[in-house]
Formats: sequence, C-alpha cells, structure tokens
Amino acid sequence: MTTLRQAETAATPQPAAAIDARWKLAPLAGMTLLLALPGIAIQAGLLPFGARVYALLIVSAICFAICRWAGFGLTDLGLGKPHRLQHWIGSLAITAAIAAVMLLQTPIFTFDSKPPAWLSFAPFYVLVSSPCQEVVCRSIPKLLTDRLQRGGWAYVVYSAAMFSLIHLCYGDPALLLNTFLLGVVWGIAYWRMLNVWPLIVSHAAIGILAFSLGMA
Repeated sequence: MTTLRQAETAATPQPAAAIDARWKLAPLAGMTLLLALPGIAIQAGLLPFGARVYALLIVSAICFAICRWAGFGLTDLGLGKPHRLQHWIGSLAITAAIAAVMLLQTPIFTFDSKPPAWLSFAPFYVLVSSPCQEVVCRSIPKLLTDRLQRGGWAYVVYSAAMFSLIHLCYGDPALLLNTFLLGVVWGIAYWRMLNVWPLIVSHAAIGILAFSLGMA
C-alpha cells in the first residue's frame, strides 16, 4: 500500500516544479511580445509606419540592456573577436547563395518597391539596423533556448520566427515567409559559428541587394 502511494505521488506533477517551468518560459514569451508589439501597433494604426526604425532601436536597447544586466558579456552575445577565417568564408558562401536565388527571382516576379534614399539609408542599415537585428534575432534567442536546454533546431525555428516577427510592421505575408526562411539559414549559421559579425555583414549585403532590386 505504501509503495503504491509513493508511486502515485511520484507520478503527480509537483506544483512548484510546474511553476518553475512556466517561469523558465517567461523570457521567451516576453521576448516574443516585445518584438511583436511595434508591428502590431503599426498594423493597428496606433503607431506611424515611419516609427518602425525607432521601435527597432528601442527594442534592441531594451534586449541588450537586460542581457548585460543578467551578466552576459559581449562574447555571449556573439560579439567576440571576429578572427576565424572559416566563419567569414562560410558567411560569404551563404551570402552568395542567397543573392543568386534573389537574382533568379527577378525575371519571374515583379518587384515595384521604390529604392530608399541611399545616402541616408545605407549607413544606417549597415551600421545600425543589421547589427541590431542580428543580435536581437540570432544571439539573444540562442541564450534563451540554451537556458531551457532546447538548443539546436528549437533555437533555429525560434530565431527565424523572431526575425520574421520584427517585419510584421510591413503587413506583407510573402515578406514574413521570406524573412522566416532567411532566418532559418542565418540561424543555422549562427548555431554553428556562435559569432554574429559575419552574419551582420551577410545581412547588410542581402538587405542592400533586396532594396536595390525593389524586393523590400
């Protein structure tokens, strides 16, 4: 009789353990909500479309500050010394492959987006926007999924979803799909190299090409 009770007690989930599991998921839920809010607000008409840039900067600053407050260093965020040649070679190969796919699409699909004002846009996109997106969508999701001991493909899918989510403000389903697929590719790359610098360069190059072709 005692053995049966002990077995039943062991099989019953403990409330404290369940609460602890929910608390571990809280950072993922908070991160998802934080990245989704600007896009939701813009689509709902509560925030002007032009504010998306400032929203990205604010969200990135909040995420970076929380990570630093939690004790994570620059290396933990993938911002260590970019000294490994194989990472740059791999990133170059990925960039070339993505660019080739984009160029093959141009005779098939019609893209009518107007190119931005390059003089003001290009420096911001290369030096600010691309680094912010890579840290927020690649480095930080890795820290969160590692904390849950759910790295690997769980990280890649979550990272890609976050990358797609920050483009919600455009309200374009095709763009959301494309950014998710790009997020999978860059997520796998970061999973392998744990250095975000080559991916920042790759992101900037692909983004500039996309804007040049009228895709974004």
